[in-house]
Amino acid sequence: MIKSTKNIGILGDMMREAIIVFTRVPIPGKTKTRLEKMITKEECANIHINFLKDIKNICDILKRDIFIFYTPEDKNNIIKNIFGSKVNYKIQEGNDLGEKMFDAIEYVLNKDYKSSILIGSDIPYICIDDLEKAFSILKEKDIVLGPTVDNGYYLVGMNKPTKEIFQNIEYGHGNVLSNTIETIKNINLTYDLTNENRDIDEPKDLKYFYEEIKNGTVDKDMNTSKFIVKIIEENSKCLELKI
Repeated sequence: MIKSTKNIGILGDMMREAIIVFTRVPIPGKTKTRLEKMITKEECANIHINFLKDIKNICDILKRDIFIFYTPEDKNNIIKNIFGSKVNYKIQEGNDLGEKMFDAIEYVLNKDYKSSILIGSDIPYICIDDLEKAFSILKEKDIVLGPTVDNGYYLVGMNKPTKEIFQNIEYGHGNVLSNTIETIKNINLTYDLTNENRDIDEPKDLKYFYEEIKNGTVDKDMNTSKFIVKIIEENSKCLELKI
């Protein structure tokens, strides 16, 4: 039987594209701490675990090589129990968030991948189209960014390691996306944006997604959806006072 050369070409491109999942280990008291104003430390860790389970499901469908860069040491194999043994694991290295992200991308691209995208782990409703669009952009542009509603980004991808876009950026505050785009322009590289998303950092984000789930705007069958509905409805009276 003669195989389609077009299909072989598509498969070859996918094999040279990698996804980096950039995450903290979901340890109570060490992750999603801003949500502790509303839910317990254990629930904060569990919601993070559900984020990762949903990301794992997306990655399984996309069939790219997966690299998990995590911090701190995963003594109880929490992440490995979610993603299994067929992905690559490495502890994050660097003095700040920018250095750590660059180190991860450089490490992967130096393994002869054509392109790589790095995603955060607190975007529960990231979807296949967000990532496929990002890889498609990298066929034409140097850099791709996935914007968040608060002028940050949940995704950054590139074809060549580019350290400059991670330097002199104050992460977690202000205009991270705008400042990164300005840097890209200043070093004469091309870029485009994939779809916008919203992360979960604050209690108001849980309330927002709870309403979206109940309205049918987001998938109620995702692990994160089920957990958000559970913790809000089980604690509705006290949570209403805190949101």
